[in-house]
Amino acid sequence: MRDRRVKQLPVVDPVTGRVVGTLHQRDVLRVFTRPAADLMADIRARLPDARALSIEIDKSVVTVRGRVASRSLAIAVVEAVRSVEGVVDVVSEPAHDREDLIVPPRA
Repeated sequence: MRDRRVKQLPVVDPVTGRVVGTLHQRDVLRVFTRPAADLMADIRARLPDARALSIEIDKSVVTVRGRVASRSLAIAVVEAVRSVEGVVDVVSEPAHDREDLIVPPRA
């Protein structure tokens, strides 16, 4: 939208084909302007034990460090952080104590 200088797009009902609203560029970009404190609060609320992890936010990019019990938990932490509205990207650096993912042998 920005590259082509499109300020708004129609929202079309897929069943009727009628225009039911508009999507404005400012609405799309608003999600990326959340204050870091708001992002941090939402991230900490979604993590099972946020105290065991170090979380840094720089321009809506979240870096997660620390140690968790298993590799599957490390993956779940990253996915939980990624699902927070306003997070642009996640840099995952949590270490894990136990490998609990099953890797099929090569054929």
